[in-house]
Amino acid sequence: MKSFVLAAGLATLLGSAAFAQTATTTAPAATTTAPAGAMATGAASSDVIVVLPQATQGAAPTMFLSDDLDGKDIYGANNEKIGEIEDFILNADGSVGAVVVEVGGFLGVGEKDVLVNWSALQIAMDGDELRVNAPGLTRDVLTNAQGVDLDQIVPGHD
Repeated sequence: MKSFVLAAGLATLLGSAAFAQTATTTAPAATTTAPAGAMATGAASSDVIVVLPQATQGAAPTMFLSDDLDGKDIYGANNEKIGEIEDFILNADGSVGAVVVEVGGFLGVGEKDVLVNWSALQIAMDGDELRVNAPGLTRDVLTNAQGVDLDQIVPGHD
């Protein structure tokens, strides 16, 4: 009886090993064609990965995160606060289409959004802080500019 149980156990083990082999060898082969628009297999990672240089201590920034500018005050031609960066509108190619500047109002009432060209702004260091200057703009120019409804410009904006 012992040899029958031992033989049955051995047959079960060998059968499951054979089944596992069969299962892995009959699996469909993975596709090697990339879908249209996807990076082809074997493309160099340098085509998609960006490595940026480190910032130089004490130098004016050449790069910054958009989050660092969100909510920053903008100072105009006469060094007065003329608005605040609310957001950025990006074009499909990744370039900055416009800067959304919040102007006017008091304590959140009566404010409006105005679109300003990115090239009108200058980013500088004021001690250890980023400062946003718009030497060609004044509070009057922004206050009198046409306001925009971002929901009408950017679909799905919330």
